[in-house]
Amino acid sequence: MTERYRIFAAVFLAVFVIGAGGFLVMGRGSGSPAAAHVVKPLHPVRKSKAKVAVTPPKLRAGKKMSAAPKKRPAVVGGVPTPLADALRRHSVVVLALVAPTSTVDRLTLGEARAGAAAAHAGFATINVSHNGQVAALSALIGTSASAQDRLLDAPAVLVFQRPQTLFVRFNGFSDADTIRQAAINAEPAPQS
Repeated sequence: MTERYRIFAAVFLAVFVIGAGGFLVMGRGSGSPAAAHVVKPLHPVRKSKAKVAVTPPKLRAGKKMSAAPKKRPAVVGGVPTPLADALRRHSVVVLALVAPTSTVDRLTLGEARAGAAAAHAGFATINVSHNGQVAALSALIGTSASAQDRLLDAPAVLVFQRPQTLFVRFNGFSDADTIRQAAINAEPAPQS
């Protein structure tokens, strides 16, 4: 869209300059002196008022003001934080490994989210640009028995079982129905 805007601006400027030049030529031939036209600004500038000193809010007794919110670690116990959080709440988690700037990855992310919701499973996502989380995920699935599951590609959808076992992995685009069925299959059998 920025390229379109630049072209529009260049064409507009060229038309404006040509039009202004024509008016100047026509105005000089009339023999009458042209009065200078005053251009009124679109947004009149107002003089600023005196600056008011900003005082910090008063704290109640016994409360401390924190400087900045705590930043969560990328990895918790060797597991990427989004996956660890989801596994705490759900016995099965659908994890989408995506590059958000890719169209196919965004489609895969939407399908993974829909499939997880349909199966009532947990959902987490990892952006491939978060190196710490990707390294932890690689280490986690590096212990997999299947050699094809040891290498990470994006987009990928991985279905995990609690505590942190990889159940199945789909490379590339996967639809919501496939992911839903995989999450249902990953559900532990009811204890009798």
